Amino acid sequence: MFGTYLALNKLMEMKIAIPLFGTRISPRFDFSQEIRIITVEDGKVVRKENFPVAHLNLSQRLDQLASNGVSKVICGGIDGFCLNQLGSKGIEVVHNVAGEAEIASDLFMKGKLRTGFCCEGRGRRRFCVWKKGSRGRRI
Repeated sequence: MFGTYLALNKLMEMKIAIPLFGTRISPRFDFSQEIRIITVEDGKVVRKENFPVAHLNLSQRLDQLASNGVSKVICGGIDGFCLNQLGSKGIEVVHNVAGEAEIASDLFMKGKLRTGFCCEGRGRRRFCVWKKGSRGRRI
């Protein structure tokens, strides 16, 4: 689904937000200390910026994403309220994703990231598995 989106909109700018916990996707959307916003143009990442959000309440965080032009959020756990609020702002969410933010964003750009993925890097290998008992595959 997202791969199709990227293929059809290669000439458009897109912004992807990832709530962070260090270099990993934050386990909870609403408790992250910072958010990375990735700008994509012509199907390529042109900018990555990290924004501190610890000082913002939940409503301010949601508004900041919308005001920055974010169209996609890749996150770990998220409650129904946040999911609905992001949807009402036109922001699509890929949730229940765990692991390294860099690997998840790479998979998203390739159209391979889905809800429930666990993205880990071990040495030169990268693994991507569904969290519900799947054995996964090397990518």
